[in-house]
Amino acid sequence: MKKGICYIGMILCVLTACSKQDVSKKEISFYHWKAKADYTKFYDEAIETCQANKIYMHYFDIESVHEPNWYDDGIYPTYVLKSVAKEYRNLDIVPVVYITNNIFKTDGLDIVRLAGIITELINQISLKHFDNKLKLVQIDCDWTTKTKSDYFRLLKALKKDFELDVTIRLHQIKFQDKTGIPPANKGTLMLYNMGDLRAEKQNSILESNIVKQYINKESTYPMRLKIALPLFSQTVITNNNNKIKLIRHTNRANLENDRHFKQISSNNFQVVADTLYKGFYLAKGYNLKLEDIKTSELVSSYNIIKESQLNTDEIIFYHLDNTSLLKHNLTSTIEKL
Repeated sequence: MKKGICYIGMILCVLTACSKQDVSKKEISFYHWKAKADYTKFYDEAIETCQANKIYMHYFDIESVHEPNWYDDGIYPTYVLKSVAKEYRNLDIVPVVYITNNIFKTDGLDIVRLAGIITELINQISLKHFDNKLKLVQIDCDWTTKTKSDYFRLLKALKKDFELDVTIRLHQIKFQDKTGIPPANKGTLMLYNMGDLRAEKQNSILESNIVKQYINKESTYPMRLKIALPLFSQTVITNNNNKIKLIRHTNRANLENDRHFKQISSNNFQVVADTLYKGFYLAKGYNLKLEDIKTSELVSSYNIIKESQLNTDEIIFYHLDNTSLLKHNLTSTIEKL
């Protein structure tokens, strides 16, 4: 009898352990956001570490220019995906199309034609690089109350050909009554690029204090959400006319050891003598702000989401980039999330 009790107890312990393991296992994916989709050993290691099998691959942007170009309304695709390494054929690919919000301020915008342009190019790229038309597509657009009508019309038109995943920003969660709920199948909450680039003491990429301004324990959204988290860093350059330029990545050591720069705070440097930096001319008086992502900030921000009423599942890291991946211990990061 005692053996039976012990045996049953062992089974219960195993089942409990398995249950906890299943609950804690997170589905991890990555963005790829370059026109040339190489596949490096660092990508391979990151994908294997995270047991990822899905890549959200940037296909192209839709922008509007002052001079008519591809079409007479001046709207055409830019940053089109040019090449894809063969290794990506072994992964699930989700095409991503970024659409600037200004598109929907175009006079006489032909939504049906725009949907046709997008659909045709997505299918062309998918057939060229993956020998197949891919059905799940992510549309990335930071729409507003003024542009939501046309944007939502575009989404409805695209849904005739695709299953749609759309990106959601924090303000669209908090003010959903005004910004509306997009007519899509799925959503992805973009948990980065949320702050003020010009604020010297603020990390514009991600700060949990900013997340708290939009999300609380009562926050809800009528759509299941994936969470996009940043791995990248950037240098924000502000010139003497208060205009901003972004440079990928940060290099604190270079600035600290260069007499052309003076450190004025933990993350801010001032140019004290004209110089070239990563191919860019910097004049005296320019300011450089270094923005890096700490694991602690990722965890704090993600916990705010977990403690809310938002229905979330997958995590998408932005993005596959050698320098960004080298800065993060993904195993440790995932364990803490």
